[in-house]
Amino acid sequence: MTPLIVAVTGGSASGKSTFADALRRQLTPNDVRLIGEDEYYGNHADEPGFDPQRFNFDDVAAHDHALMSEQLRKLKAGKTIHAPLYDFLTHKRLTQTREVKPADVIIVEGIHVLADPILRDLYDFSIFVDAPADIRLARRLLRDVRERGRSVESVVTQYLRTVRPMHLAHTEPGKNEADLVVTNDAAAASPELEALSPSFDRLATPAAARIKEMLAARS
Repeated sequence: MTPLIVAVTGGSASGKSTFADALRRQLTPNDVRLIGEDEYYGNHADEPGFDPQRFNFDDVAAHDHALMSEQLRKLKAGKTIHAPLYDFLTHKRLTQTREVKPADVIIVEGIHVLADPILRDLYDFSIFVDAPADIRLARRLLRDVRERGRSVESVVTQYLRTVRPMHLAHTEPGKNEADLVVTNDAAAASPELEALSPSFDRLATPAAARIKEMLAARS
């Protein structure tokens, strides 16, 4: 059976990765693969004059959507791919890759997965995780400081300089393109993922039901 490709998008730190994982759990016992758009950043650190403090990582052009669309087509054709792996400390792709085999459902998650019409044409179903800006900023601040070695000042500066304007220009319009909009307005700034899992399980239930119906119609 041709894999069902599902897109999950939303603003940076909206909870879309956690939502995608909750969706994967709810689709059991179907075979599900997760693919993150973040792994498809280009090797921008090799570009002349690259400055990670000023580079616009939130522009659509920062991602290698050509490679991403090529690999999604291969998965749809039943072929195994070797997805890239990205290092956020060096801003380069790793030499290692991740083998991804075709599955019943491929969940593609990222801020720009609905911003590119070429990618949009590959999806069978799309979901927008809508979260208030204050929650998204709080979650991003916690994540980038704890997991990516960033300073508070650099995170806030980047948010004001590129994250917010790029969200309004490229990500927010995806709300009108999505098949389903999920509102995540809980107090989701907690760093304790265990405390958030039940709420995300509830958020994912309607989407999981729709996808199961689509899978049943194909069988």
